[in-house]
Amino acid sequence: MTAALGVAIIMLLLIVTAHIRLRRRFKRWISDSRKAENRYKTIFEAANDAVIVYDPALDKIVNFNAALFDIFGYTPDDVARLSLETIYASSPIHSTAEAFQKQKAALDGFPQIFEWMTTDKSGNKIWVEFSMKHLALSDKAHLLIFIRKITERKKTEERLYRLIHIVDQIGEGVAAADLNGAITYVNQAWADMHGHPPASLIGKSMHVFHTEEQINNEVVPFNRKVLRTGFHSGDIGHLRSDGTLFSTHMTTTIQRTTAGKAMGYISVATDLSEQKRVEEALRDSEIKFRHLYNLSPQPISLTDLYGNIVDVNQKFCEVMQYPRNETIGKNILEIGFPADARQRYMDLLTANGELSNFEINVTTRNGSVLQLQLFSKLIHMKNEYYSLTIFHDVTAQRRLENQLMQSQKKEAIGTLAGGIAHDFNNILSAIIGYIELAKISTDPDSKTGYYLESMLKAGNRAVDLVRQILSISRQAEQKRKRVRIRDLIEDVVHLLRATLPASIVIQDDIAAPVGMIEADPGQIHQVLMNLCTNAGHAMREKGGNLTISLGQCHVDDKSPEKSPVFKPGDYVILTVSDTGHGIPPHLVKRIFDPYYTTREKGTGTGLGLAVAQGIVQKHGGGITFTSEVGKGTSFRVFLPISEHADTDDVVEECAPDPVLPRGSESILLVDDEESIIHTGREMLEFLGYTVTCCLKSPEALDLFKTDPSRFDLVITDMTMPQMNGDQFAKELIAVRPDIPIVICTGYNPQIDETTAALLGARAFMFKPLTFQQLAFLVRDVLDGK
Repeated sequence: MTAALGVAIIMLLLIVTAHIRLRRRFKRWISDSRKAENRYKTIFEAANDAVIVYDPALDKIVNFNAALFDIFGYTPDDVARLSLETIYASSPIHSTAEAFQKQKAALDGFPQIFEWMTTDKSGNKIWVEFSMKHLALSDKAHLLIFIRKITERKKTEERLYRLIHIVDQIGEGVAAADLNGAITYVNQAWADMHGHPPASLIGKSMHVFHTEEQINNEVVPFNRKVLRTGFHSGDIGHLRSDGTLFSTHMTTTIQRTTAGKAMGYISVATDLSEQKRVEEALRDSEIKFRHLYNLSPQPISLTDLYGNIVDVNQKFCEVMQYPRNETIGKNILEIGFPADARQRYMDLLTANGELSNFEINVTTRNGSVLQLQLFSKLIHMKNEYYSLTIFHDVTAQRRLENQLMQSQKKEAIGTLAGGIAHDFNNILSAIIGYIELAKISTDPDSKTGYYLESMLKAGNRAVDLVRQILSISRQAEQKRKRVRIRDLIEDVVHLLRATLPASIVIQDDIAAPVGMIEADPGQIHQVLMNLCTNAGHAMREKGGNLTISLGQCHVDDKSPEKSPVFKPGDYVILTVSDTGHGIPPHLVKRIFDPYYTTREKGTGTGLGLAVAQGIVQKHGGGITFTSEVGKGTSFRVFLPISEHADTDDVVEECAPDPVLPRGSESILLVDDEESIIHTGREMLEFLGYTVTCCLKSPEALDLFKTDPSRFDLVITDMTMPQMNGDQFAKELIAVRPDIPIVICTGYNPQIDETTAALLGARAFMFKPLTFQQLAFLVRDVLDGK
């Protein structure tokens, strides 16, 4: 009995122990499962591709990650109502029926991967890649869908296709090979030249185009020069697929990565078979030579080593506009070729025996300037050496390249403007805010009041200047109104008298009545300041007279001022003249170039004239100038007269300062700039509001969540560390959908009034906000206007 009891107790202990171990193992399994679930959930949410789990039985998206919002612009509320049919919505190149067929195939166990053009929430067309496969969840069939945005990839593919298409269409043979000589690409001209289908050449050695003798005697020495200098041109013998031999002029360049590491070779070859036949024909018959020579579409000349012309073809005479009988026997310098370029050309030609891609500017008989590319070779005839040169006119090509360069320069200026605007506007917000606060407690008739008012005017001009800088790249709207230009001139003259040295006498002739203009006052003020500052700079050493005059004219097709930038009509003429050193003739074409300046370091950027020209042209006008070295320069600014006004003699009544609206509501003010927080609090409290300030958006969000009904309005900056204003606004609305929000920014290209409205904000404003703007904005938002 005792033994049986002992056995029972032991068995019971074993069972309890096993039970405890089983519970511990179960808890550990639960913990591991939760960790794995959290890990996969983190991966799921962090994926750059949109991931969707779709239940076909419910015809509903049952799970998705945040990347869906980034790709399509939807919000979580949108996705709750979203169907796959909306996601498939496409342009005519795809039909929704096709997508549903692929969806059905994936559910049937056949995974689908396909590219698709669809639209995002805003209606913009985007390219995406769908990946679909069957997924079993809880013994139910689901569809797992991965969506990747490939819009940029498609654009890159399209550009690459166009580039390859262009290369395939040019008449020159083009081939590329890796460092081992294995062919990676040939265009159609190269394949036709050698008699091979293009696809059959990929992966083969470049030696397939040469005989063994050509490789040893021509190709190997040619490649040594390429490896030594990175580039070489010369005649090379080639082999066709049918065994016939032919000569080419080939240029080979080492292809490098962006880091400068060699990765292969690119060769461009011209079939010289025809040229060789022409050379043979020249030896046989002067008549045949003359016909072929004159039929060449490129100008050709034959000169001795001193530049005396021995022969030219007909195309040369057409291009240079000299008849043949007036050309033969003359020196090349006598018909428009530059002497300095000629000397460099001869040095290179005699050193190498041949010359390629040498560019010069020549002046034709009628005075026009052409940019020509020279391909020359020394030839030996009758115990003398001569230069045989083929000219290629690249004038139009270089003009297009220059236009592209100018466009890129303006784009660079625009990028710079956007980069500084945000910080500059934040600084101005603090400056203007403190000035307006100081004015509240200062007698406006006192000297201090006058100083503060002058500072406020200067601050507002700085605001206009920021907007002007942004307008260079069209990043800011121009605010135009009817302007009396005489008032702006008087203001500029007042500033100039205080800044220019006494040796410069400022005179103005602005009494004549002229029409009013539709313009941005800040920008026209900047044009005046830029022109006058440049004039002062021209007279800084010897002094002189600076004259500003005002007039009016009518421009039509017969007017001397008529040019492509002027439309017929009435114009105000603003003239700024100086008696300085003038503009040398060789600089006349470059004075409006934003990246060119004659100023010494520390005396300015040289952007003044470029900015002035851009502003005037955007106002529908233009700038002309005359200059004489040693006597001075005169700039004439033409601005179209407003159709809604007669002359600037009309006196406008000054509207009284409006009474600032007040209130007693509670406002949450969020900005990472402490000075803006301080001025904003002072202004709002002066208007009667209760203000709570936060320098960090996460702290403001926590404060709001503790008591969402405490605040009647939230004013937030857009660009802040940790959490931007747009995300902050989303979080606020998620807590309390009816909370009025105002988003402010110094400058942020990712948000504007429309974007802010889509976020749920009641108002959007650019900094700096004046006291008056802030008062009316807050009141309008609180009153639901």
